[in-house]
Amino acid sequence: MASTMARPTLAAGDVALFTRLAAAWHVLVACALGAGAFVLAQARWEQRDGLRSVLAVLLVAGAILSVVVAVLLLRRDRRGRGLSLGMNYMLGVGCLLTFLNVVGFFTGLDVVAARFYQWAWLLVGIFIGFLISAFGDRYASATQAVYQRVGNWVMAGTVALLLLAMGLPQGLLFVLSGLGNPTALALFVGSIVFGAAFWLLWRPRGAAVFGAGERDAEAVSGFMFIAPNLLGFLLFFAGPLIFSLYLSFTDSDGFTANFVGLQNYLDIFSLRFANVSDGQRAAAALGDGYLELLRLGDIVLGAKDKLFWISLWNTAIYCFCVTILSVVPALLVATILNSKVPGVKFFRAIYFIPSIAGVVGVAVIWKWLYNSNIGFLNYALNQLVGIVNVLPGVNIAPIEVAWLASQQTALGAIIVMAAWQLLGFNTILFLAGLQGIPGEIYEAATIDGAGNWQRFRFMTLPLLAPTTFFVVTTTLIATLQVFSEPFVMTPPPGGGPNNATLTSVLYLYQQGFRSFAQGYAAAVAWVVFFFIFAVTLVQFRIQRRYGDM
Repeated sequence: MASTMARPTLAAGDVALFTRLAAAWHVLVACALGAGAFVLAQARWEQRDGLRSVLAVLLVAGAILSVVVAVLLLRRDRRGRGLSLGMNYMLGVGCLLTFLNVVGFFTGLDVVAARFYQWAWLLVGIFIGFLISAFGDRYASATQAVYQRVGNWVMAGTVALLLLAMGLPQGLLFVLSGLGNPTALALFVGSIVFGAAFWLLWRPRGAAVFGAGERDAEAVSGFMFIAPNLLGFLLFFAGPLIFSLYLSFTDSDGFTANFVGLQNYLDIFSLRFANVSDGQRAAAALGDGYLELLRLGDIVLGAKDKLFWISLWNTAIYCFCVTILSVVPALLVATILNSKVPGVKFFRAIYFIPSIAGVVGVAVIWKWLYNSNIGFLNYALNQLVGIVNVLPGVNIAPIEVAWLASQQTALGAIIVMAAWQLLGFNTILFLAGLQGIPGEIYEAATIDGAGNWQRFRFMTLPLLAPTTFFVVTTTLIATLQVFSEPFVMTPPPGGGPNNATLTSVLYLYQQGFRSFAQGYAAAVAWVVFFFIFAVTLVQFRIQRRYGDM
């Protein structure tokens, strides 16, 4: 029906005036953004001075984009309209959010949440209104319209009453009182102006000027639907991600930041070999702040940041062991659960329960299990020792293993706990893959004389390759980012004893939030990111190579 409707048209003079006004608006926006960038470049911030440069660059980029949009609008290019809609929307929302922050709107959200919790029972009225509207469906059109009108009024009245109970009038007065601040007033006016510019280009007459059709309207509607999520992604993920990359080139301590170039990365990767003579200390042979990392006879390998390499080694061991212990048993358990055995549904649920439990909660429980004095694990082992000691000539001493306090067992204890928790989730994934394999294939192999092992080796494993690749890849990525387990299970600040459980992400946390070397911590974060990316890329290459065979 929409395609048969006549498209609104404008006179030729009106079209030219509209395009010139739209282009002039974007020229004005470019000038404003350029002026903002100039002011930021001249200013000096006592704190977060590095952020000033980043914002100035973003403003310059926005000014350049606005000029490009102005040129496209003068050419009546519909791409210019799309870019203009995006810019006006983003800048309008940005002005609105900044205005709300300036007037202190977000500081009162805790009060709003508390009042909502207090008056949440009023939401029953919405349910009653919905039931009234649904009840009217059994009657004729006139009676049905009455019921629907009454139901809508009940729901609308409930919402209005709830907003009043939550303090909407007081909140509006509080926000409006902030307009006395010139900055807040400018931001509020800016959000209105950008919103008006967006509406003028979005309406059908504005679309007709640039020859935008149904596809363009659908594209704009689609972008409008994803805009809140996209804006959240840009503000809370992409923005901090780019800013962390900038921080990695500074010596930021959380308050000030001085550009140091690649120095952080050089400190991370700085390694040095040295020959150590008899009676000479490794630190003296290495010099320049290098610490001994590895010794092979008379040759010593030193590193400027010894803890980074220790954490990377621990992470690699943890990743490899947890992946093996949570993938291979999961495949075997899934194979058993895929067979027709009594109570298989019960065991599926039992195996999956650890996966839905919180990591911190599971870590705390296992921490008590590993307790050397009152832990159940040592208690069970000592009970077993007591049974064995009953045998003639056997006298095994009581076992008191300090699972988390010993450098030899701490990392292994955490590995066992993590593998146990991941086992159920991987089992369900393998089970889904096994159930996707047609049973006729196994029947044909059985008729041909294939045994259980042959069917598993030459049929199940190849057909399960995509699932195996997914399970291994997700497990590797999760284990390379391990943080909660060693942080919770070892004494503060985590990573003990003697850095035996120090992982890369935990080391990043210690550098950034305990030593406040946030620039260096950002560099460590990017190194870890590229390490995980490289491992994942290798996984994809292996999958592609063997998948084509």
